[in-house]
Amino acid sequence: MRLYWSPVELASRLVKKGIKYNFASGSPDPTLLPINEIRKSFENVFENYGISVIAYPGAGGLKELRIEVSRYVRRMLNIDASWRDIIITAGAQHAIKLLSQLLMRRGTIVYVEDPTFVETIAPMRFQGAKLIGVPIDEYGMNTQELERLVKDNGPGIVYTVPNCHNPTGVSLSYDRRKHLLEISERYDLRIIEDDPYTALYPNTESPLRSINDDVIYVGTLSKVLGPGLRIGFVIVSGRLRDDLEKIEQHDFATSTLTQYLVYDLLRRGVANKVVERARDLYPRKLRELIESLNEYLPGSLMFKPSCGFYAFINTRVNAWDLLRRSVNQGVAFVPGGRFFVNSRRENTARLSIGAISIDSIRDGIKILGDIVKSS
Repeated sequence: MRLYWSPVELASRLVKKGIKYNFASGSPDPTLLPINEIRKSFENVFENYGISVIAYPGAGGLKELRIEVSRYVRRMLNIDASWRDIIITAGAQHAIKLLSQLLMRRGTIVYVEDPTFVETIAPMRFQGAKLIGVPIDEYGMNTQELERLVKDNGPGIVYTVPNCHNPTGVSLSYDRRKHLLEISERYDLRIIEDDPYTALYPNTESPLRSINDDVIYVGTLSKVLGPGLRIGFVIVSGRLRDDLEKIEQHDFATSTLTQYLVYDLLRRGVANKVVERARDLYPRKLRELIESLNEYLPGSLMFKPSCGFYAFINTRVNAWDLLRRSVNQGVAFVPGGRFFVNSRRENTARLSIGAISIDSIRDGIKILGDIVKSS
C-alpha cells in the first residue's frame, strides 16, 4: 500500500511561526488547557508513585486510569462501561490503527461517511481495506443509502463520527441513529464510533455506545487535557477486548508517565472543570465562524455545523493554490480533497475553531474572503 502525507500535516508545514489566523490546527483552545494543574499532577505522581511512573506500562493500560475513565464516560457521555472493557491507547489515532490491524485485511469492506477524517482512514487503507463512501448531509450519514450499499456490497465495518463530525460538523439525527443500529444487526455490520467532541458541547446526542454495547467506541482526552499527553481509549467487550489488549502489547506505545498524569487529573476533577468551560466557549466560537462565513464567503458552507471544531467549505478555486496565497497574508486552513473517499474535490477546505482565538475568527475569514474574491 502506497503511503501518503496527510493534508493536515502538509498544511501545518506551510504554516509559518506566528501566523495570525490559524484555521488549520485541530488542537484545542490553548486558553482551556490546564497547564498549571498538569504541573501539579507531575508533582503528585512523582511524590506518590515514585519510580513506578517510569516503569513499563501494563497491557491495556493502568488499572487506576481505566477506572477513572469509566467514571468519566459515565458522567460526561452516559456510557456505562466496566473498567475492564476500557483499553488505554496513545491517543484515538493509535486506537484506530490497532483496530484496523485487528479487524481489517485486504478487501475488508469499510463503510465511511464521505467526506470523513483523512487521518483515521489512512491506516484502514494501509491494511488494504476497501473503503466505500456513504453520502452525508445536515442530518449525518445517509443510512438509507448505507443500507442500499450494504445490499450491493455485503457486510463489513461501519466507521462513523456520528456526533460533531470531522470535517463537516454535523451530527447524526435520532431517526438515522436508530436506523443505523437496526441495519447493523440486520446485516451483521460492526460499528466503530469515533467520538472526540461530544463532551465539549452541551445538549449533544448521547453516543451510539450508550445505546448499544456492541458498538466499538473510540474516545480521547486530547481535546480536553491536551493532545501531547496522547491518551485515548477504546470501549469494547468480549473476545475483541481481549485481542485488543494483546495487540496493544506489540508496541506499548502509551506512556506510563502520562497515564499516571491523566489519572491524577481525572481523579482531581480537572477534566470536569475544563469541559464546563469548553461547553461555553466552543459553541460561541462555532457561531462566530458560521456568521463570518455567511458574511464574507456567502454560500461557501457545504454543511451547517452543529458542534465540534470544524466547518467544511467550497473554496471555488483550487484549495492548495488558495492556501499558498492565504499563508502569505497570515491565514491557514486544511485543503479538503483527501477527506473524500469516492472522488477528490480540490475546491474544498476544512476550517477549525480549535486553536484560533474567538476575537480573531471574523478578521481571518474576512481576509480569506477577500483572497477568494480576487482569485
